[in-house]
Amino acid sequence: MAHSRLNDIDLAEKALDLFRQQGYEGTSLNDLAAATGLEKASLYYRFPGGKRDMALAAAAYVGEWFEENIFLQLREPGRPIDRVRAITRKLRLFYGDGAKPCILDALSLRGTPPELAAALGGAYRAWIESFAVIARDSGMSSRAAEERGRQALIQIEGSLVLSRVTGDRKIFLHAIASLPELLTRP
Repeated sequence: MAHSRLNDIDLAEKALDLFRQQGYEGTSLNDLAAATGLEKASLYYRFPGGKRDMALAAAAYVGEWFEENIFLQLREPGRPIDRVRAITRKLRLFYGDGAKPCILDALSLRGTPPELAAALGGAYRAWIESFAVIARDSGMSSRAAEERGRQALIQIEGSLVLSRVTGDRKIFLHAIASLPELLTRP
């Protein structure tokens, strides 16, 4: 298959799925070629840095998805609780109701290149700040809002891990369902 047959979004989604399952260190260029249906030469043509560049592209795709579907929604006008409820549906979709691991977690494991680690740190800060905005809009002090934003991220990430380890997606679903109250009730 020629490199032009797979668009950048499809390629990033395929790489994302693989990195979610295997982490950075566990994913090889051969795995990426097999998952995308592209020859390694085509992958190097599009991503001269190989696996590192593909992981950065997958992380950038996730960042763009979250900006459009989560962070932007949280900044929209309207009641804070309604904005949080709207993003909970999108979080359920992105994480397959708790069946899909978090890419930020999977890519932060051993062997992650420094520029990818820095991007992941920035993503986590964006999550916390976006959640803190909602908490402040709900009447919380800046300090309390930041703590609630951090707690919301811990709740999401922790529930994904527990859901994966126990095979019980209800853990994730419960965590997501409780976000509106956590972020909007002072």
